[in-house]
Amino acid sequence: MTVVGVLIGPGRRAFDIAAVREVYGDRTDRGLPCAEVRLLAAASVTDLDGVQSLRRTHPLDAVAGLDLLIVPGSDDPLLEPATIEVETVAGAADASVPIASLCTGAFTLATAGLLEGREATTHWRFAAQLARRFPKVKVRERDLYCGGDGVWTSAGVTAGIDLLLHLVRLDWGAEAAEIVARSMVTPVFRPGSQAQYADTVMPRTTAPSVERLQLLVSADLRRPWPVVDLAGACAMSPRTFHRWFADRVGTTPLTWLNDLRVREAQRLLEQTGLSVLEVANAVGYASDDLLRKHFGQRLGISPTGHRAAFRRTTPR
Repeated sequence: MTVVGVLIGPGRRAFDIAAVREVYGDRTDRGLPCAEVRLLAAASVTDLDGVQSLRRTHPLDAVAGLDLLIVPGSDDPLLEPATIEVETVAGAADASVPIASLCTGAFTLATAGLLEGREATTHWRFAAQLARRFPKVKVRERDLYCGGDGVWTSAGVTAGIDLLLHLVRLDWGAEAAEIVARSMVTPVFRPGSQAQYADTVMPRTTAPSVERLQLLVSADLRRPWPVVDLAGACAMSPRTFHRWFADRVGTTPLTWLNDLRVREAQRLLEQTGLSVLEVANAVGYASDDLLRKHFGQRLGISPTGHRAAFRRTTPR
């Protein structure tokens, strides 16, 4: 069983808490592992926003038994988080509990010292304040989510769901993340480096779509997909496409393409008996060395290690 704790307290965003409970809701009837969501708070009943209240399921000192701690955003992130909440987050880190913040929950992680020297993101409206208050944090103001080594942060609102799905993908596998996403009627995969918003808006009648491009590319990952082909699929010149893509996605086409290739490789490693070389070829890499390189950069593990770990943790 996966035990997920959610830090609740006065001012914590109800949407973020609901997102965690939805992503980790019971889907054992569809073959997913069992998860328990625990609501952790100092008080037995917490007033979130003057309208909604939640009753805790566990006290704050229950963090040591968690597989993951989620820190939701706050309605006013510029207020200092409660000392007891900061101490709880720091204690969870000391106990080697993985920690993820949603939206402005990054301010709590930063106050606890967890983000020093790390890349982190938050809602774009508060990214500049995060950078000013915590100059040792490498703020990526446009990313949807980022992190690793047991600490993750996300941008606001639905970006929190993207991060949670990413964590499901890491822990339970690509197919499990797809099952959760489909049940929530939300995109199965958006790379963490995708931009939170676009600076410009093209007329709807002519606007190409990153989502449509992703579907097209994902259907034929064996293809090399040079930029000229990606641009052609969007009826643009390569120069215009580069500008449009950077504005919409916030990263380069090559990084985005490798994200898609690695995600599909993860699924094939989990669900097929293909060799690592065969998986590499199936997702468009000429060698297994290239797959190992990009797989390790994104997931922090080798393809062989991921397959072995997934088989150990998958319920039979």
